[in-house]
Amino acid sequence: MSAIRAIFFDIGDTLLFDEPPLAERVRLAIESVGLPYDKKEMLRAFRTAEDYALSRYLEGVPFDDPGVQQECAVIILRELGLGGVSIEKLIALRDAYLKISYARSLHPQAISLVEELRRREFKVGAISDWEETLPTLLAELELADHLDALAVSAIVGVTKPDPRLFEEALRQADVTAGESIHIGDYYELDVAGARAAGMTPILFDWKGRNLDADCERVTSFEELKRYLLGLPSA
Repeated sequence: MSAIRAIFFDIGDTLLFDEPPLAERVRLAIESVGLPYDKKEMLRAFRTAEDYALSRYLEGVPFDDPGVQQECAVIILRELGLGGVSIEKLIALRDAYLKISYARSLHPQAISLVEELRRREFKVGAISDWEETLPTLLAELELADHLDALAVSAIVGVTKPDPRLFEEALRQADVTAGESIHIGDYYELDVAGARAAGMTPILFDWKGRNLDADCERVTSFEELKRYLLGLPSA
């Protein structure tokens, strides 16, 4: 591997997180309408739905497609043993879920990590599948001014794992793929896309989806931070 001069991050579920997260909001909605379920099955139910949504995404169907979201809801309920609930209960569940508010916020150490990497003379950027609103959101969160590059799928016109999205970030940062790292939470999108562009991937597998990944893998933000700050300065 060449000497690293640039570090690129995914945004969603890597630097930016929902609070409460989706699984917690679903749990709250289910319990608020009094539906019995096996709590131990929640992780597996969400993993099954996530795998389905990812398979459709790789076919070109967005995660927020209404049909995909509906099928994910069906999968989660089925895996939790709630596939036979009445239509009235389903409506109540939907309404309860929609009433649960959530906020998106940066990991508490995100900006300080990026600042330290730039102090060590690394170029730092972000590569994200997101709407055109992401630059504005990152400006509001005070992260945008700390980035040397920002490649957004809705602006570039392609989504991960298309290497052109990664290549746009490399162009903006004026670095080569061989001297760049990309960090993200989806093997199929982030690792595959980074490799297709010639970058070194790091899988931020905090959900434990890819225990046998054939790349560098970290499972917490602290572990990621230690890895990156252990790199020789650019």
